[in-house]
Amino acid sequence: MKSMTPSGTWIAAAALCGILSIWAPETALADTLTPQQIVQKMQNTISGFEDQTMEVTMTVKGVDGSTKSYDFTTRQKGTSKRLVRFTSGEMKGMATLVEGRSRVYVYLPGYKKVRRVASHAMNQSFAGSDFTTEDMASLDWVSLYDVALLKEDASHWYLNCKAKPDKKVSYSRVVLKVDKKDFQQDGIEYYDGDGKLVKTMENSHPKKYANGRTRNSVVIVTDVRTGHSTRLDIKDFRVNEGLPDSMFTVRQLQWGR
Repeated sequence: MKSMTPSGTWIAAAALCGILSIWAPETALADTLTPQQIVQKMQNTISGFEDQTMEVTMTVKGVDGSTKSYDFTTRQKGTSKRLVRFTSGEMKGMATLVEGRSRVYVYLPGYKKVRRVASHAMNQSFAGSDFTTEDMASLDWVSLYDVALLKEDASHWYLNCKAKPDKKVSYSRVVLKVDKKDFQQDGIEYYDGDGKLVKTMENSHPKKYANGRTRNSVVIVTDVRTGHSTRLDIKDFRVNEGLPDSMFTVRQLQWGR
């Protein structure tokens, strides 16, 4: 049997690569990403803008089945600043400013005062919902967690996230569900210090907004221990409007409209 010449070897290899490229799945490139790179891409998908604004209706469902709904506007700059202002219902006028994970302020219109949220109160409910103040202040997954791939299926990665040694969080770990197609954050599981599942978040109904950006428009957080739940319906989503830094200040928190 004749040995293959160098040129023949190259031709055969090229032909084989051509065959493999025909059968290679579209996710082959994505499958080479590290868990940390997957989280970075997810974060870019949901927060990779100079700024963003969302108009949201929040519906809180009690364990007895009763519901209360409120509208609020949330504005965010990068992954460090967020301003949430309620515009309807008994929460109207209440506002929360996030300047960082350890600097969160609340404006209470009934008292006409701004109060800083104490560190020991960060794990308390945000406005009676199933979100905590810490949840609202945690905007940067990449800097906060060490990540490992837990499992994957045809459509999603499931990433096990534990706080980095120098970071303090209320959960022993969280599990992120990330869509392989567009890196949307489709779900989160939250576990307590004993390793028990305490609540879940499900993100669904992807919607293309007027600016051409696609985002999951429905978010449901459920306390698995009680059945209490909170639903967010994102009615509008805008990005890169040039929101000024002055909007994200304690002064603006109290006097802004």
